Amino acid sequence: MHTSVRPQTAAVIALAASAALALAGCTSASETPAGPTAATVAASTPPASPPAKATPKSTGAPLTRDAVDGEVRAALRTAGVDPAKGKATSEATGRKNPSQVDWTAVLTTQQAEFALPRIGEQLEHLGWKSHPVGTETLSYEKTDWVLLVGSVKQADGVVLRPNESLLTVNVTYLGTG
Repeated sequence: MHTSVRPQTAAVIALAASAALALAGCTSASETPAGPTAATVAASTPPASPPAKATPKSTGAPLTRDAVDGEVRAALRTAGVDPAKGKATSEATGRKNPSQVDWTAVLTTQQAEFALPRIGEQLEHLGWKSHPVGTETLSYEKTDWVLLVGSVKQADGVVLRPNESLLTVNVTYLGTG
């Protein structure tokens, strides 16, 4: 049976799965991990094939994984968040996944609420096209990459204090590869 799935829907499914894996090992700074670490999960996952040429639906030149990573880090810095304070789950084994950029950090709820719209503004400034998803999640697309930014105050497998939120950025390459 073949089921057609829109690229945006496929991205949400893929990002939700990668976020669930990343969240299993995240805790607040004073807590110990409640599940497998991102390194354990990443070590058991074979590397994805590298991005190739863009598909016909692309609106620009293909982006490399490093370019996307640079744009994510620039958006975080513009929003007042230090990218080094978070965990880049797609690099947990020391190897970069060529089809994925993930970044997760526990911040104060106030920091996360302040940062979320500013990250979105910077992404739009960098050429990412917005796709409204909901109030707590931002969705963007650029060439064959789909990006989700979200903040949650509670998540399964994550121990957060009452004034903490988990800020996540998940980017997945949907092109041919």
